[in-house]
Amino acid sequence: MNNSANLSFSKYRLKVAKDLRGLSNKDLSNILSCTEVTVSNYLNENKPFVPDFERIVLLSEKLGLPFSFFQSNFDTRVSDEQIFYRSFNRIKAQYRNSARAYSEFAIQTLEFFDNKISNLPKFKGINVDIDNLIDDPEKTALTLRAEWKLGMLPIKNMIGVLESHGIADFRLPLEVKEVDAFSFYHDGRPIIFLNTFKSPERQRFDAAHELGHIILHSDDVNVLQNMKEKENQADRFAASFLMPKDLFISNAPNNLSLQNMIHYKHYWKVSLVALNYNLHKLGLLSEWKYRANTIEFSKNGYYNSEPESIERDEPILLNKIIDILLKKEGRNFHQPLDFGFQIFDEITFKLTSNKIRPKLRVLT
Repeated sequence: MNNSANLSFSKYRLKVAKDLRGLSNKDLSNILSCTEVTVSNYLNENKPFVPDFERIVLLSEKLGLPFSFFQSNFDTRVSDEQIFYRSFNRIKAQYRNSARAYSEFAIQTLEFFDNKISNLPKFKGINVDIDNLIDDPEKTALTLRAEWKLGMLPIKNMIGVLESHGIADFRLPLEVKEVDAFSFYHDGRPIIFLNTFKSPERQRFDAAHELGHIILHSDDVNVLQNMKEKENQADRFAASFLMPKDLFISNAPNNLSLQNMIHYKHYWKVSLVALNYNLHKLGLLSEWKYRANTIEFSKNGYYNSEPESIERDEPILLNKIIDILLKKEGRNFHQPLDFGFQIFDEITFKLTSNKIRPKLRVLT
């Protein structure tokens, strides 16, 4: 039976599903029991061929996506040239494809929120001539701190600060080291994805790093150009934003033993590796001591596992949005989002499932 004649079908959404799940045309042909040529025709937006009803049902079941996903008219597209990745060339195409798919789901989610809730924070950027500060990321970071009235003390919650200034934050469900974080603009709105696979300290630095890209490189047409230089600038921005120089130096312990450094990294809520680097960069650690520390950190596994880790920063605004929607519309408030609850929950830090998950009671 072929019901495709009057069936709405989005070829682009099939491509998104393919990218999201990291599938090849051959994989899809195996799922649909058809040839790779047929799959190519389904994906080709210039050809009229579409799957019949039964095959769309099969795609929905096998790929874990709602049937409505393949009928969606949502067609916002994100390209690699828009996204600030770290080490772009070292990221597998499969992971980049998945990241792009999640980016488009984030945009769809934000449009959904905008339709449901008014007066959400808007991003205003920074009121200085960035061209004068692009070569001094440290000064730019301090200027932004002043403009956002953050003072010079440690930032309690990086995600909360970003949200309050109109920067949307999402969780990247890919638990791979190759894609630790990324950011991009959509219609003037900055969007950041963070990988919770990393330690809370490194996630905070990633958030500050992506903020550096958003502030320093907002006018870039192709973010892939001069990426090594841009990455260095974003790292310098992040270090200064999280650890402002004057207070960092004045509060540093006189005896920089390992235990004192661990205590000091707790104060700034940064990784031990980042603290060690900043102490050396600002002249508080000799070259010899800095290198000795790096060897010890490597030996103890501190590059992969943070000693005495801090609590993870959590979204504040996003949490409030979900509370409001749950109260107003119930646990199925997400249904207009055609990519399904699981993906929505994953990219929104699993806030919804944590709220609606039934509590277990011990019966006596």
